[in-house]
Amino acid sequence: MTNFDTRIRLIYAPFLIVAFLFISIYSFLDWLLLATLDMPINEELVHLWLPLALPWVPVLIWLRPRIKLLSLNDKKGNLPFLYMFVVAMAIAVPTIFVQNFIGTAAGKLTVLDNIGQFDAKHLTKYYEFKTHHIDKNNIAIHRRNIVSGKNNEYLTYYIDIACPILSKPDSLVSFKFNDRKIPLLVVNGKVTDLVQFRIKRKDIISSNYVKSAEAIQLYGDSAKNGAFVVTAKNIPGQGAAYFVDNMPKAWLGFEFERQVSNNLSADAKDQEYRSFSAQSNSEFKTKNFDDFIYLDHIGVNDRRNAYTKAITGTLKDNTLKPVIFEAVNAPFEARNGNSLPWMFKSFGIGAAVWLLMIIIPRLKENEIEKLQPNPLRSNLDAVYTFFNVFKAQSKYQVTVIIVSLNLAVFLAMVFAGLGFINFESSDLLAWGANYRPSTTSGDWWRLLTCVFLHAGLMHLLLNMYGLWFVSIFLEPMLGKAKYAMAYLLCGVVASAASIWWHPNTVSIGASGAIFGLYGVLTALAITSKVKLKQKKPLLLFSLFFIVINLVMGLRGNIDNAAHIGGLISGLLLGFVLNFTMPDAAADEEENDTLDYTPTSEQ
Repeated sequence: MTNFDTRIRLIYAPFLIVAFLFISIYSFLDWLLLATLDMPINEELVHLWLPLALPWVPVLIWLRPRIKLLSLNDKKGNLPFLYMFVVAMAIAVPTIFVQNFIGTAAGKLTVLDNIGQFDAKHLTKYYEFKTHHIDKNNIAIHRRNIVSGKNNEYLTYYIDIACPILSKPDSLVSFKFNDRKIPLLVVNGKVTDLVQFRIKRKDIISSNYVKSAEAIQLYGDSAKNGAFVVTAKNIPGQGAAYFVDNMPKAWLGFEFERQVSNNLSADAKDQEYRSFSAQSNSEFKTKNFDDFIYLDHIGVNDRRNAYTKAITGTLKDNTLKPVIFEAVNAPFEARNGNSLPWMFKSFGIGAAVWLLMIIIPRLKENEIEKLQPNPLRSNLDAVYTFFNVFKAQSKYQVTVIIVSLNLAVFLAMVFAGLGFINFESSDLLAWGANYRPSTTSGDWWRLLTCVFLHAGLMHLLLNMYGLWFVSIFLEPMLGKAKYAMAYLLCGVVASAASIWWHPNTVSIGASGAIFGLYGVLTALAITSKVKLKQKKPLLLFSLFFIVINLVMGLRGNIDNAAHIGGLISGLLLGFVLNFTMPDAAADEEENDTLDYTPTSEQ
């Protein structure tokens, strides 16, 4: 057998099999969960991030042992990882195109005369209404802003608007008032507790607004903002914000967006937002929302979440699950875009690049002999080795638990449909973020829960990266109980410092607790608990992390109050823990790695 045949049989053919099986199985599950069962799973997660992450599992288990057959030697030792990265992307990229194709191609177009024929119990992906009217007078609005970028350098403003879809103009009317100056609502001579309601125009006999002075004389002090008096027939029972049988069957969503630098001053940001709001308002007034070819029933994503919040906030009913569409002004036949050809192009390009990469290096004959007798056993050994390495890290058990808790909370929010890259402040607050008005009103538990919440994917990854580095030194040194106590205590103190300094800011993240751990490490490195030869590298390591992150915090958009609170509490705690730990042996022989005297709790 030739050298080329060996490469094809042992490396290239397994790649083709793994890639085909992964793409097929993942695509079937995507179709089953989203297209068939209509499960509320975040589309961005399923169509982008999971396809990027999951291919590493078969790559590490099945393809990594085969990459070892190649002689990959470079000065920095990065070639093996480069090969794994390329083969993972060769599987991931076509998987992403397949998911995009499934999401559009599997959708059915339903053609109806008007919205009155719409059945929300039997939804399809796409709709076309022969007659329709988008009600721009009774809209629901949700305003939000998202901070993004590695160093929170971008600020994006969003205005999400949901408009009722009606069969014809004026088929419904509504009365809505500013929440700050809500007039008293009087229906058929009876004072109601309604803020807003909908009835058919033909059922209205009369309606008029009574000014404050006259309204107070008629209805008392509760009419200080005036009174809206309605006489109508065929009104259902009162007591809800809207009469349910006149609710819109569906809504059309539209989003305005503008990104600015998050390093601008507060006044500059305010000016940017005012300009953005004015521009959006002008565009909304002139835009013809009825000008579309068909409607797309959007899945779970950030825009749908924003539209839902707009509707439920306007209707004062958080139990609603409105049907929301977005307009598409292109032929239905063009809905798939270039997904189909790029499915095959991306796979072909990845397969060609991988073939070229495995042909260039020479083969390791001794590794071939080990793999050939029993390839399955080699893969099982790789799995066994992986779990053995994980088990060997028992001295980092608390760190593994902390990372797992942070990741679990993040994934729970993702699968709840709240986002992935970023979460909104309102959602973070609902899940336990730290906020002075809420915390000091009795929700003191927020001082702890906020430590396990993160604003998005990048925020989580950066914090867990910093945590893992300090844990390498600190958890074996302190032992499990003291290490866990230090993390939680510093986290709570950092949260308290945050609400003390920031009266009106939603605060989340593990960085305050992590700063506390670096403070503990710094304090112990100064004392006699660390060997003399290890003091300098440990101090430099801790001070580098502390200084760099505090300087970055001076740019704004980062909670330096929590960082400093955690750091100071960590330093003080470290000096206290100093009295509970044995001194390091000053004359112990030098080793190649940092070696600490563990406590009895290890």
